Amino acid sequence: MNIRDIARLAEVTPGTVSKVLNHYPDIGEATRQHVLKIIEENHFEPRGWQKKTETSPMRVGMVVESVYNPFYAELEESLAVHLHNAGYIHLLFHDNYFIQDKQEKLAEMISFFQPEKLMALIYIGGNFEQVPPESFSRLPCPTIFINTVLPYPAGKPVYSSVEISHYETALAQMNLIIREKHRNICTVISSTQDNSAYSRRYSAYRKALKEAGLATPPFLETDYQPDKAYRAMREYMRAHPETTAVCCGTDIVAPAILRALQDEGFHPGEDVRVLSFDGLKDMKYCIPSVSTYEQSAQDIVRYSIHLMDGLISGRQQHQHITFRPLLKRRESF
Repeated sequence: MNIRDIARLAEVTPGTVSKVLNHYPDIGEATRQHVLKIIEENHFEPRGWQKKTETSPMRVGMVVESVYNPFYAELEESLAVHLHNAGYIHLLFHDNYFIQDKQEKLAEMISFFQPEKLMALIYIGGNFEQVPPESFSRLPCPTIFINTVLPYPAGKPVYSSVEISHYETALAQMNLIIREKHRNICTVISSTQDNSAYSRRYSAYRKALKEAGLATPPFLETDYQPDKAYRAMREYMRAHPETTAVCCGTDIVAPAILRALQDEGFHPGEDVRVLSFDGLKDMKYCIPSVSTYEQSAQDIVRYSIHLMDGLISGRQQHQHITFRPLLKRRESF
């Protein structure tokens, strides 16, 4: 039995149960007594949940790299709502995404969070692939990495991860374009030097094109900037008017790609097809609406919160969860 079970029996929210357990003052006395009665009747012992005092609030930390990424912003907002409803104090940090030795970054993070006495830490984005796996044993609390590039785990897991299959999905994306007989393909990426999880997409695109025996003009590097993508796409189409398809590595720049094609006299979705990746909500409102492989923020958040709850209470061990994005086929492809 867990807090959600008590909430269901008491016909209140899990956040209300959490606040009762931690002596929050904003709960009515009748509600408090009702919840306590349900807890007593069911012999519920909330392992891992700290009693709230002036010096020991229930704190969860969240670090977000790549603050320009709208999908990460959506994850951040949804996670914050869930944490608030569960009665946690939510400490949010926007980390820089510039080049830095990741072992040094991990050490800084551990040093920074150690005094905070967090119950859990959620880290979104980033790349720790070159950090020795044993370094993660020093993490100060149960930690869940979301869409983070991580080293291959050695031995018993000391952290959890929730991610999407960037490489496999990008491979499917490019292969779908190739199967539909496109041979002159423009591939739009963030950067060949990108070291985030998005770099896996670039690797997959290269593999698919090579296996198909297709010539590969220079990849269009945009640094996630729509204005740069717009200018680069216009220049590309002037140099390669034979292009019939665009494989877009991120929805962030897809609207700029559509506009650039139109301004160069092409008809996206007709004489030039566009297939993207991420599933940002705004893509369905573009003209034409963007076909894209959709990450489910709802699934990622739900599993992350459930996993965090289990790690805090001791009911679950660390896990590594991978989701496969689904194709949302619309007008552009």
